[in-house]
Amino acid sequence: MHIDAVLRKLGELERSLAELYGWWSEVFAADEEAAFVFFKMRGEEKAHAGLVDYQRKLVQNSPALSVDVEFDLTEVEAALARAKALRSAAVPPTVAEAVGEALRIERSAAESHCRNALKLASPGVARLLDALGGEDKLHVARLSDLAARRGIEVAPA
Repeated sequence: MHIDAVLRKLGELERSLAELYGWWSEVFAADEEAAFVFFKMRGEEKAHAGLVDYQRKLVQNSPALSVDVEFDLTEVEAALARAKALRSAAVPPTVAEAVGEALRIERSAAESHCRNALKLASPGVARLLDALGGEDKLHVARLSDLAARRGIEVAPA
């Protein structure tokens, strides 16, 4: 599969998560702490999507970066479908449910496997992808802290 196709799907996932977290920040507006966590993550996911789009432009303009990647998009597509389903839910979740779902998504292997496959295929994208991985770890830490303060128990993904 061409690297551009993988980056396109990764960008779609980042944008979908930004939309989901933005919606949750609005849904939980009366809960300042929860709303802030999701608002902050919304901005970070939007920034991630921008970085992925920038990398796509580099790939499209540089034959040296334009490579094939050995990667199965199944996990990324499953995470994307889950984010879209959560966003289109008729009834918004509770804060505990949203934190649990966000933690499961952020802990999932989908994004990290995708980044690893891209790094192996094109080491030139490694620094950008490492930055995204670091941000995802911060998301997990932020959500885990909120869950701990609220007594929310979340089973591993």
